[in-house]
Parts: sequence; structure tokens; C-alpha cells
Amino acid sequence: MQKNRAKRASDPSNLMSCNLPLRNAKTAEKKLQLLEALLGAGIWTYDLQTRDVVWSAGLFRLLGFDPNSVVASLDLYDSLVHPDDRLSHEEVVEMAKAGELAVRRFRLIRPDGHLTWLESRTERQYDRQGRLAMLHSVIQDVAVDEKARAEQSRLASINASMRKITGADFWRADTEGKLLDVSNWMRFTGQNPDQLRDYGALSAVHPDDRDRFIKAWQNGIALKQRIDLSVRVRRHDGAYQRFKNIAVPIMDAEGVILEWHGMSWVADDAPSTPTAAVALQSAHIRAARGLLDISAQQLAEMSQVSFSTIRRMETDASAVRQESIEQVRTALELRDVQFMPGPNGQISVALASV
Repeated sequence: MQKNRAKRASDPSNLMSCNLPLRNAKTAEKKLQLLEALLGAGIWTYDLQTRDVVWSAGLFRLLGFDPNSVVASLDLYDSLVHPDDRLSHEEVVEMAKAGELAVRRFRLIRPDGHLTWLESRTERQYDRQGRLAMLHSVIQDVAVDEKARAEQSRLASINASMRKITGADFWRADTEGKLLDVSNWMRFTGQNPDQLRDYGALSAVHPDDRDRFIKAWQNGIALKQRIDLSVRVRRHDGAYQRFKNIAVPIMDAEGVILEWHGMSWVADDAPSTPTAAVALQSAHIRAARGLLDISAQQLAEMSQVSFSTIRRMETDASAVRQESIEQVRTALELRDVQFMPGPNGQISVALASV
């Protein structure tokens, strides 16, 4: 029996079984590298006590480094982050404790000078005494998403400016006339997404106007021509409000309708007066953020202003460029925040009633 045990121990095939944990670890590492490559992602771990960082192969790639040419370090990582988005060790700890570091977007400048947008999703790890000890984060390249977001924000700003000039709401509809931008419609009518799916019912349009509404769109689509239509729409409080609407088809080179662009305004009431231009102070911005129940990071993303600028703005608005303050104002007003000067010169902050 002892000879048999000795034989099994010296058998190379049995010795290979001792390497199974190592082989499994290598397999897991290869799977992780594959996932990082497919998702354009990377992982880092940050020890808050020693300030040591560990980067995955995917993160080296995202940052533009060869893993064999540099050593991962906090200083190297910080040197790549855009100056306006850079956080100190103290800010990282403060935000992590407050739960504000869970999801964060920031700009990064790679060694070759290429600027991109990254998004980090961070989890906290505590020691046995309940102290925050380590942070684990997944980093993903979101440059394409951020470009689309910036374009959407630009278009929203243009629409807001046009609304102030004309008093009209601008909107888009698909080839059959179904609204693509429904946020204003939902706020005005009080309809929910389920009600909007039953588009053909036209439940928010006055019963006496529905046939005319349908025929106007049918003719416009068939003839590929401008639509002029006055129709009554039921508000969220049950009362009907008449709107005048104009829509034009957007077509490709072959004359195929791609979508419709339109504008609507109140036909029998004076348009609402645009918010007066008032100088915003730190307290106004904090109050507006509180009304919308959003974080400073979310406000930074909405307004295309860096997170660090938002933090400075909420502490001392006079230390921030007026251009940045106006970007924040526009983003907040697009979400129905009103800054209204009172007779005593004080500014009140409120959400616009629909």
C-alpha cells in the first residue's frame, strides 16, 4: 500500500492536480481581461491608509500605458485626470463616506494628449472596526455616450433659447406623428408612460378636436407638407387649453420623411414671461439642487460643468466664471426651476407649475 501511495505521489499526472488552483486563477484572469477588452473597462483598488493603488490590465490600456513600462501609483493616475475634475485624497475620502463617489464621470488626458471621458463605479470596503479602508472601482470609457449627452444638452439649450424668444415649445415626432420628446407633454397633461403608449386614443385631446387632429396629420404625411393645427389639450387639472401647432417634415435626399419637427404655443392666453436674468448666488444653486433632489455630480453632468466647479460655485459663486454659472442656470431652468426676483430684491427659487 505504501508503494502504491509513493507511486501515485511521483506520478506527473497527479502532480498536475496540485496546480489546479493556480490554473483556475490564470483562467479567471484571462476571463477578466477578455471582459475588460469587450467592455472597454478597467479596475482599480485604492487603499485609503497606505494610498497604494492596484490597476488591472484593462485600466492600463484605458489610461494609455503599457503595464510593463510604468508602475501604478496614485500620483500617476491623478496626473492624467483633467485639472478641473481632479480630486484630492481628502475629497475622495469625504465623497466616499457620503456615498457621492458611487458613480462619477470625469475627463482624462492620456499620455498622447487624447482627451476622453471615463465613468467610475465604486464600492466601499470597511475594516473590522467599521472604518472605511479600501475602494474598489470599475472604470469604463464613456466618450461616445458623453458626446451624445453633450449634443443633447446643446440642442436642449437651443430649444430653451428659442422658447424664450418665441414663447413656443419645440418638439420632434416620428414619421407617423407620434411624439419623440414627451417630457413636456407628460408634465402638462399629467399622463404616465402607459397612457402615452396608447397614442391612437388621443385621450388628452378634446373629443371634438380628435377627428380634425387625425385628418390634419394624415394629409400632412401623405402630401409631405407643413401642418397647421389648432387643438384643445386637457391639462393635468382637467381643464382644456387651446394650442396652436405647426409641424414640418424632415426628409432625406430621396424625399423620404425621417421625422417631424414642430412648435406649439398657447393660442388664447399670453405666453408665460421668461425668467428675469438675475445674478445667482451659492444659496440659489444649492436650493435649486435641493428642489430637484439631485447630487452635485448630477448637476455637473446636466450642465456640462466640472464637478469641482460646481463645488466651488456652491461655496462661493463669485469665484466662478459667469459663463459656468449661466450653463448651470440654463440646465436648471430646462428642468423647470425658476429664479424670481422679489420686490425687496431677494431672489426666490421654485419649481414652475405646469
